[in-house]
Amino acid sequence: MEITLKISTKKKLITLFCFLGLGLYSQNNIEPNSYREDQFYFASTYFIQTESIKDFKQNGFSGNFQIGFIRDIPLNKDSTRALGIGLGYERNYFTSNIQPIEQDDQIDYRIVISRFLESKNKISFSSISFPFEYRWRNSSLKEYKFWRIYSGFKIKKNFSLYSNPSYGSELVIEEIQDWISSIYFNAGYNTWNISLEYDLNPIIKNKKTIDGDNLNLSFFRLGLIFYFL
Repeated sequence: MEITLKISTKKKLITLFCFLGLGLYSQNNIEPNSYREDQFYFASTYFIQTESIKDFKQNGFSGNFQIGFIRDIPLNKDSTRALGIGLGYERNYFTSNIQPIEQDDQIDYRIVISRFLESKNKISFSSISFPFEYRWRNSSLKEYKFWRIYSGFKIKKNFSLYSNPSYGSELVIEEIQDWISSIYFNAGYNTWNISLEYDLNPIIKNKKTIDGDNLNLSFFRLGLIFYFL
């Protein structure tokens, strides 16, 4: 199953890069009234855990920061519809009462029932993201402030997960899902835009707490995304 998933992910990445190549090739063949909205972006979002975990509590700031670039591929002569394909970096932070502990050369997880300690467990990890989106906007060659709706999906490559527990030293958790995907919806006017994103996979592979509860850490993200030309 894992091998099949990796092959499927590789195929998706190849498809994304093919679309990117198509956009580069067609740069000199666009209509006179057409234009590109190639954009850098920066986003800050807040995490909301979507699965029910017994006695789970999310505390403090849990979210991520994103930065990246989107290549624009117009679909019509006015460039009000387009495809976007990009590359980004994400830094993720999650604070809760889930505490990873190292026992017998393996990582176990427990739910801390303590008002003092439950906000002291921080988990962080980084991701390289590959966004692919459909873009609608009411812009023109002369209008730089406009409404937009961008919606699509991301494939993400995750790197080692680090845990700073309420006590003890930092732990490196290798059980993070190497590849995950999400769907997202961004909409707004000019620079300011609302960003909604939903994970389709849990962050940690098939784990349970020491009490036997499934540890399905997947997130809904709500925040702001800013686009810059």
